[in-house]
Amino acid sequence: MDWVASKTGTLLNSTVQVLDQVVQSGSRFEATLSPAAMKIIKGVMGNDVLSAGFFLMIIGSFYTFFKDLFVRYYYEIQSWFYVSVEVQEGDDTYKWLSEWVAERPLTKSVRHLTVKAVWDEDSDNDDYYSNNSKDERPRLLFMPGMGSHVLYHKGYKINVSRDRPDQAAGADGEQSRILASIQKKQCLTISTFGWDISRLKTIVQDAMEESYKKKEGKTTIYTSQPYDNYWSGSSTRSPRAFHSVILAEGLKEELLEDITTFRNSSQWYHDRGVPYRRGYLLHGPPGTGKTSFIVALAGHLNMSVCIVNLGISGLNDQQLDRLLNNAPRNSILLMEDVDAALVKRKAGKSQEGGNNVTLSGILNALDGITAQEGSVVFMTTNHIRKLAPALIRPGRCDRKMLFDYADKHQIEGMFLKFFLSRPPAAPKPVRKLLTTSTSASTATPTLLEQDSKEQGRKDTYDAMIKRTAAKMAEAITFKDTVTTAQLQGFFMLHRDDPENILDEVPGFLAELIHEREVLSNKKEQRRQRRQKKKVRKEEVEKKAKEAKIAAGETIESSEDEDEDDDDESGSDSFSDSDYYEEAKKPNGSASIKDLKPANGVKAADGEHEVPVQAEANAATAV
Repeated sequence: MDWVASKTGTLLNSTVQVLDQVVQSGSRFEATLSPAAMKIIKGVMGNDVLSAGFFLMIIGSFYTFFKDLFVRYYYEIQSWFYVSVEVQEGDDTYKWLSEWVAERPLTKSVRHLTVKAVWDEDSDNDDYYSNNSKDERPRLLFMPGMGSHVLYHKGYKINVSRDRPDQAAGADGEQSRILASIQKKQCLTISTFGWDISRLKTIVQDAMEESYKKKEGKTTIYTSQPYDNYWSGSSTRSPRAFHSVILAEGLKEELLEDITTFRNSSQWYHDRGVPYRRGYLLHGPPGTGKTSFIVALAGHLNMSVCIVNLGISGLNDQQLDRLLNNAPRNSILLMEDVDAALVKRKAGKSQEGGNNVTLSGILNALDGITAQEGSVVFMTTNHIRKLAPALIRPGRCDRKMLFDYADKHQIEGMFLKFFLSRPPAAPKPVRKLLTTSTSASTATPTLLEQDSKEQGRKDTYDAMIKRTAAKMAEAITFKDTVTTAQLQGFFMLHRDDPENILDEVPGFLAELIHEREVLSNKKEQRRQRRQKKKVRKEEVEKKAKEAKIAAGETIESSEDEDEDDDDESGSDSFSDSDYYEEAKKPNGSASIKDLKPANGVKAADGEHEVPVQAEANAATAV
C-alpha cells in the first residue's frame, strides 16, 4: 500500500507540473492548442473553486483506476491458491448446494441473508398429522444473500458467493422476463483454499446425498419455468397410498402392470430399434380420479411428477421441446386437460406475450428426433372427441383408458375405505388390574376381557359398514352419473354418521340433478347468445355485400371461418344423457365394457368404447 501511495503522489505531482506548464505564456502547449482551449484552461486554473473541483476529479479517476486494477489482480492472484466450483440456477446441483449452504452455521460476518418460508414434511415433528396440525408453522430457511460470505465445514474455511444478473434496462413486464432469461442466470460459487479439488467434490456429493435422503419415500412435484427452460421442484409430499384410489375393477391393476413392464424393458426396445417411450391418455368426465391416480402411481413407483402447463403465458413450441427433453429422470410427464391447451388461432397470427403452443409443436416434443428416451407421458382430457387423431395415435398415445362415472365396485369400495374399521368414539371404561378380592360382585374385568369386548364391538361395526356399503351401491347406481369426487365429498360430509348416511342419499342425488339443470340452462343461454350474434354478423355481412354489388365493386371471398365457441367459460357443463345410454343391466351397476356408447367408436387399441357425441358431467363435488 505504501508503494501505491507513493506512486499516486508522484503522478499527482507530475500532473500539477504539466498543468503549470500549460498555463505559462510562451509554452509549447500554447502553440499546439487553440486560443479558445488555452483560454478555458487558464480560466479553470485561475479560479480556486474550479481548480479544486478539477483536482478532485483527477484524484477520483486515479482512485477508480487503481481500485479496479487492484481488485482485478487480487482475485487473479487469489485464484492461483483457491479451487472453486460454480453452478447456475436451473441445474439440480444449484438446489442441492443451496440447501446444503442454508443448513450450515454461518459466521458472524454474514450480515445479508435471504429467507424463505418452507412448508414441507421434512420436519421431525411427530405431530405433523395430529389434530394440532393447525398450529404448525413453516420452517424458515436462511441463506446468505448476494455477495461473498464465509462458513466453516469440518474445520476448514469455505467461501460462498452468490451473483445475480442485472435486469434488462428499459424493459418491463413480459419483455423484462424474456430478456432476463437470456442473460446469465443466478450463480452460486463455492471455493476453498488449497489445490485439492477433491474437497469440493466431496461437498457436492454430500449435498446431493442429503437432498436425496430428504426426498426418500416422498413424491416430488415439478412445475415448468418456460422463460428459463428448467423445472422447479415446487413441493415434496408423502406418497398417496396406491390402494386408496378406487377405479373401475381391473383398470388400476392393468395400468400398473403396463407401466411396470415398460420400465423393465429398455433393452427389449433397444434391441428392436423401437423408441423407448410410453404414452397414456386418461379420458372421461371431470372428477373421476385421473390426476389422483397419476400422483398415486408415481408414489407407488417412486417416481416424480412433472406438470406440463400447456396454457401458461409465453410458452412456445421451442420452449416446450426443451422442457420435455430436460425433464428430471425417473419422472412422469403430466399434461392435464390437453384439449383446452390447443386453442384455435387463425393461421399466421401469434399471440404476443401469450401462449403460442401449436399442435405440431406438441407432436414433435412427444416423439420427435430430440424426444427424451425412457419418458412416460400421461395426458388427461374431458373431451376426447376434440383431440386431433395425430395426437392420440399409437407411438404418442399407446394406451387410452376411460375413467368413467362411479360404478358399483367403486361406490362400495369407496364407502368401505372411508368407514371400515373406524367405529364412532364411545366412552371407554377405566381399565384396572384384577384386584385381590375374590368376590365375584367386586372383581374388576381383566385387560384381556376389555380387549375382547372392544374387538367384538369393532367386528359388529365392520359388519354393519359392509351391509351399508352394499346398500349404498344399490341406492347410487351408474345411471346416476356420479363421479368419485362427488362421492368423496358426500362421504366426508357424513363421515361421523355412517349409520344414517343412507337416509341422505335422495337429497344428495336431488342436489346433483338441480346443479345439472342449472348448468344445462346456462349452456342453452350461451348457445342462444352465440346464435343471435352469428345471425347479426351474417346480416351485417349481407348488407355490406349488397352495397358493394350496387357500387360495382369486386367481392372477395372470405376464407375465415367462425371459431367454435364451445370452449368458452362454462363449457364444462354437460348433459348426462349425452354421455352414455342406460346400462344394459337392470340394476344400473354395469361395468365399463357392459355399456353402449351413444354414437361411439372403438378405441384405436380396442380397449374401451370411446364416446364421440357426448361430453361428461361437470357438477362439482359436494
